Amino acid sequence: MKRALLLISFCLVFTNHLFCSDTLHLVFIGDIMQHIPQINAAKTTDGTYNYDSCFSFLADEIKYADFKAANLELTLSGTPYSGYPCFSAPDAIAETLKKSGINLLSTANNHSCDKGAKGITRTLDVLDELGIYHAGTYRNVSEKIFSHPQIIDTKGFRFAFLSYTYGTNGLPVTYPNIVNLIDTTAIASDIELAKKYNPDMIICLMHWGLEYQLKQNDEQKMLAEFMISRGTNLIIGSHPHVVQPMEAQTDQSGNLTSAVVYSLGNAVSNQNYEHTDIGAIAHIAITKTDTSTKIIDCKYSLILRHRPVEKGKTKFYIIPASKFYNNRQLFTETEYTALRKTLENTRKRLNNANKNFREKDY
Repeated sequence: MKRALLLISFCLVFTNHLFCSDTLHLVFIGDIMQHIPQINAAKTTDGTYNYDSCFSFLADEIKYADFKAANLELTLSGTPYSGYPCFSAPDAIAETLKKSGINLLSTANNHSCDKGAKGITRTLDVLDELGIYHAGTYRNVSEKIFSHPQIIDTKGFRFAFLSYTYGTNGLPVTYPNIVNLIDTTAIASDIELAKKYNPDMIICLMHWGLEYQLKQNDEQKMLAEFMISRGTNLIIGSHPHVVQPMEAQTDQSGNLTSAVVYSLGNAVSNQNYEHTDIGAIAHIAITKTDTSTKIIDCKYSLILRHRPVEKGKTKFYIIPASKFYNNRQLFTETEYTALRKTLENTRKRLNNANKNFREKDY
């Protein structure tokens, strides 16, 4: 029944033509993490948790998009809440993500098994209750058969989502739970399975690469080429916690054929390593005709983590670059100078390294 509901889409038929949105805008954001200082920042005076202020600027930045996805690098295991190395965040963060317009969360990452079976199962329970799609982890084999790949129909477009992680920090996957691990044989088989659902696009969400490295490594490049050669259209990467280059491939006529984002970096975290206070948003526009679906535009925008102290308490905000320059009152002069340097250095680096992936105007 669940798969049947996921696959239903409605378009109006008139004079033998199928009328639906001919252009769709997809947005992808990076790692959503919750260290203890972030959990403390979200705690309210009545003992509940609220993340709305943290995501308010981001929600406004992405509200235009038709479909939005992110990497959920934490579990929703309930109390007691915990940060690194084994994450368990309040359900309130998922509630805010829903309000912010997030449609799908990738749950396959190196922290999927942080809280064992409870962490995997309860995270999926919370997301299902909120109506947020998910991909990459499963309660059992039956659920994986039923919802892998994750097929989503929206505004006349059909997408097949696949999600994989390089590992789970050495923690075992508790039976009967399943976490999709990167394996080329399994990925090739899954792509062929996805094709049977006749999607307009196959999108792979990959938790891969090396932490804090500003460039993709050979394994990432090899895997990307492997997946694209078998029919994947979009590859969105996470795990390094820093922004890595983005590439869109073209055919001989210059038309975009596929795109790879090696790492979007952090959407929000409390990490203090260099470059972890900035992330990227991938903005992908696609169009559909009677005969084909095409990528027509690939852009990125940058987001900054801001940690001001308000009334003696550290707060967390995601500040899009589009809001940064016109909201100087949010920052002290020292904060503004440091964040501006981070923003401009990252922009320069990406504009030199990216291929057919330019910064979004604002």
